[in-house]
Amino acid sequence: MKNYLLDGLKDSAIFGVSFIFLYLSIGANGYANALGFFETLSTTLFVFSTPLQFLLVQSYKEGYILIPLILAMNARFLLMSATLAPYFKNQSIIKLSLSSIVICPSVFSGCISYFKKASIHPFAYFLGLGIPIWLVSILSTAIGYETGSSLNSPQLKEIISLVLPLQFTGLAAKHYPNLKEVNSYFLGFLFAPFGLALAPSYYLLILPFVIGFFMVVFDEIQRKRGDVA
Repeated sequence: MKNYLLDGLKDSAIFGVSFIFLYLSIGANGYANALGFFETLSTTLFVFSTPLQFLLVQSYKEGYILIPLILAMNARFLLMSATLAPYFKNQSIIKLSLSSIVICPSVFSGCISYFKKASIHPFAYFLGLGIPIWLVSILSTAIGYETGSSLNSPQLKEIISLVLPLQFTGLAAKHYPNLKEVNSYFLGFLFAPFGLALAPSYYLLILPFVIGFFMVVFDEIQRKRGDVA
């Protein structure tokens, strides 16, 4: 179990680098939009979903119009939890409930790629990967808020625009040689500019559902071809 926990900690160092810059930016955006310190920090403590947090911090004045978007965004966490559930079936509901906050796409992706190779102590790996990333994100949010407008700058946005592709390239590499999963990341890179042009405020929410739809259609076509053969 200790080795699985250490493997998670090692991988968290790889995945967690981009979270530093992302959550510095979330903290700075909270400050720029006149949110309180604990209001901004609570989005990381209790939500921990980067696109949703940016939406909440930047558009909180829009009120009830955000509810359908929040519900749609949270639907993916149901799917991720359902996919991870078979690996964690021996864990108590209390442990699962307390640890569920660390589930995010990066942690999910890291877990699934690791569990395909080794899954004797999956919960230990999940905690080793997720908890450091969550703690770093909380600290980065606090620093970003306290540093304020000096971090809410074009330079930080440029750094984020460089770090994010590197992170997702690393995530895609961990799925190799499962080409279907690798191709989903490729589709994200391919469609992102079009999504940004068509819906600049909400493309981070919409694009994953579009890519997921295409992957489901592809799987269904492949399944039908297999049945015919």
